Amino acid sequence: MAFSDFAVMLVDRTMTWLYEKSDGRLGSRLGHMGMLVLHTIGRKSGVQRSHTLQYLPDGNNYIVVASNNGQDHHPGWYHNILSNPHVRIQIGRKHLDAQATVAGAEEYAQLWPRLIAQNPPWEAYAKRTKRKIPVVILHPLAP
Repeated sequence: MAFSDFAVMLVDRTMTWLYEKSDGRLGSRLGHMGMLVLHTIGRKSGVQRSHTLQYLPDGNNYIVVASNNGQDHHPGWYHNILSNPHVRIQIGRKHLDAQATVAGAEEYAQLWPRLIAQNPPWEAYAKRTKRKIPVVILHPLAP
């Protein structure tokens, strides 16, 4: 079942607010999945945008999925990272600068099965939408 853009936005804003206000003490886990806050700069507005996303740890990197609940358009944050890949992430109480890259075909083939194992609904989203759901790698930068 697809949720409306409004419902997705409302849940995202609420989760992000809770995560940030508690400095990661609340909202950093959703069941068995880790959650992070991704801060991007709006490609049109130039304003900071924040979103709470599930992630998969991969060595020093963090993997996120631009699923947008299986809708036929990419989430706004994905367009923002294409315009400006320098992002800030919060994982629990840890704040990091990072560089975002879109997984290439080989990386995608390796990561997608791991992502589906962590969160099976992503597979249903991929079947429901006409677009290929992007996988994004967040590479933390040295302080």
